[in-house]
Amino acid sequence: MRPMWIVASILLVGALIMLVGGVAMQALLHIYTAPLWVGVFAGILLSIPLEIWDFPNPDVIIRAITLKDRLLMVCFGLVIGVGAILLYGLNLFVPMLHWGIKAFFVPGVVIGGLIFGVGVAVAGYFPGTIWIALGQGRRDAVYAVIGGLLGALAWSLIFGPAKPFFWETLNFGPITWPTLFGLTSKFDEFMVAIVFGLLMISMWLFVPRRQGGKACVLHLTGRSNESMALDDEIKEFKQDYKKIPDYVIEAVSVQQPSSSRVIFALAFDFALVAVAVIVLRQIFGESTTYSWIWAQLLFAANPHFAASLPYFQLFGGLKIVNGIPIDKPFSEIGWEPLSDLGTFLGGLISSVFITRRFMGFRQWTPHIWTNRFGTGKLRPLASFVGAFLVLFGARMANGCASGHILSGNLQMAVSSFAFFMAVLAGAIVTAYLVYGLRPWTAN
Repeated sequence: MRPMWIVASILLVGALIMLVGGVAMQALLHIYTAPLWVGVFAGILLSIPLEIWDFPNPDVIIRAITLKDRLLMVCFGLVIGVGAILLYGLNLFVPMLHWGIKAFFVPGVVIGGLIFGVGVAVAGYFPGTIWIALGQGRRDAVYAVIGGLLGALAWSLIFGPAKPFFWETLNFGPITWPTLFGLTSKFDEFMVAIVFGLLMISMWLFVPRRQGGKACVLHLTGRSNESMALDDEIKEFKQDYKKIPDYVIEAVSVQQPSSSRVIFALAFDFALVAVAVIVLRQIFGESTTYSWIWAQLLFAANPHFAASLPYFQLFGGLKIVNGIPIDKPFSEIGWEPLSDLGTFLGGLISSVFITRRFMGFRQWTPHIWTNRFGTGKLRPLASFVGAFLVLFGARMANGCASGHILSGNLQMAVSSFAFFMAVLAGAIVTAYLVYGLRPWTAN
């Protein structure tokens, strides 16, 4: 277990450098926006814990969104809870925070969330975990990134006529839980963040990861020394990753006090970085890059056409001035393409040097898929179609697992909570119909 503590310590140092450096940059140097290249390091620091938890693995994600394995839920609960308290605490004295609270336009957020959830259940990927999976060397992720790119393009092309219904109907703006109840002072928001954060943290502390397991609070406090090996996951890991070290299996796939503390440390590191990026420049997001790539490609091929598309004017950095198409690639999207590059690099670094999960783009099919269908012949199509739906839904809702579920809920955005509920509903129903998986149950 010692190597995992070394990794967690290195990530903690990196997270503190980003957070303390961001606060000092504003307070001492009066510089309020970090350079674009810092996004690469943010992506690396955020993706390494996700790769260690093996969230780029479709089997892990499908179990997570059906709540059979609650590791993702409890980790995000801890990150959101700690992050919300820290963020709104910093808001009391930090001169400028780069908020990214998403507007709550009901049709786009809810329908987009449902489509997103359907896609996640089919493909087993979020927009960000596709990049990490590419870093892990998953061939399956190649089909997913192609499908995701086309899904983002489809929404970009229809955005103009679709906007009135999906983005302007029942649009309540960027509301948060405090503002919903008329609480607008920084101190009031901080008080709400404490209550909200403790609720999220309690989910991590008191919800067992698997049926029959112990709550994490019992392991953290030493009230339970019981060890519960996740035999199904360990068997799959040893089959899929021939070189995976025992310390990774022990840290991720055995419920016991030492592994719970490592998971807590990694989640705490993740929370610090998720807040640091809001201090430095912008919230952590992953899915807008897919549309941005098309904006740049189409601008190179046909500048007038690309710059005339309303969606690319919002997020692609394109515009038409006096009849001349203009491209300022990072003017609207900020460092997100660079943080996505960092996400890919973090997956590569972690899978090669820490977990030894790098797969070399060899043939592989998720176990959940083969258990249901017996063959992997249609799996590339499922990865492609599922990712298409994921990115189409994410762009419709103006956010994904990173921008909405993580960063949005960390900022206590009402739209992000609604999106998360819609994603769960779409994913649970689809997973039952496609794989026969019942939510929450052990089998």
